[in-house]
Amino acid sequence: MLKPLIDTFSQLPYQIDYAENHFKNENYHHLSVLTLTEVRDLLCVLRYLQTIGLKNLNSYSRFRNEVEKLLLWLWHQKKQSLANVDTKLLKEYLIFVQCPPESWQTTKIVSRFKQINNVRVYNQQWRPFTYKTNSYESRASIFTVLNHFANYLCEQNVITKNPVKSLRKQDSVLKNTIKPKKKTSIVPKQYISKLLNQWQHDIHRMRDLLLYYFVKNRKLNLNVFTQQMNGLSPLLQHLDLENNTFYYLNGRQLLSIELCQLGWQIAVQYKQLRGNFLQDNAPLLHKQRGSGSFEVRQLRRIITAIDYEISDYEQ
Repeated sequence: MLKPLIDTFSQLPYQIDYAENHFKNENYHHLSVLTLTEVRDLLCVLRYLQTIGLKNLNSYSRFRNEVEKLLLWLWHQKKQSLANVDTKLLKEYLIFVQCPPESWQTTKIVSRFKQINNVRVYNQQWRPFTYKTNSYESRASIFTVLNHFANYLCEQNVITKNPVKSLRKQDSVLKNTIKPKKKTSIVPKQYISKLLNQWQHDIHRMRDLLLYYFVKNRKLNLNVFTQQMNGLSPLLQHLDLENNTFYYLNGRQLLSIELCQLGWQIAVQYKQLRGNFLQDNAPLLHKQRGSGSFEVRQLRRIITAIDYEISDYEQ
């Protein structure tokens, strides 16, 4: 049975400590059967992910998911370690992730570990993959994570060469998939007005439309809407409707832009849908599931989805 290897970021310091002592503890007891080589691999991954989480907590889960899959594949499918990672091996892995065996997949996302009597115990329902259609974005995301991780392995002298860059250029999936459309010009206001009328009672789509307005018509960078330095994120109170102004951080500077009439209408409707009893620290862009800030890749998907809807108006 496949068992999870890596816990949440908050548990990472404890897991590193347990790994250094070869899991001679009740916590993560299933990992006590790992060989010395496997423990070294896992420690390398845990320390790598610690650097990721410290830089950007929102990226931790994505990097953990991809690196954990690779490690499980190396151990279970190839009987190899991180030191053996090269072009040939990674090429096989990239084929594997396109269609993993059913025993590696699940239909729902569940937590990796459970807390039972103050002990971290693995969840038997967990699997590395969920059933889903592969997209250009998900494939590109795999390469982004693997490339970053391979650079780390080179820095730690685990491997001598990063094989990911050359594989990305040759990857048939990325070469043969139509890359998502990118629109750089300002979107005509009549299209956004049409979406406003269509979505005015849908809180989630109004959130998307507010983001789209700021990015497409006011030319704000997506990074503005993610967690920035010192853990600062845009809040709902940064929308000042009385003065038709949105305040945002650009690096270390607090800047502002004026809302046009259409932007003001979108902001008013979105704030009404969010309610009048929110705390001052309520995020500007709410999440349907979970908490915290969006990642740039998640925001880009929202923008791309609306681009496609608007392209239907243009035909």
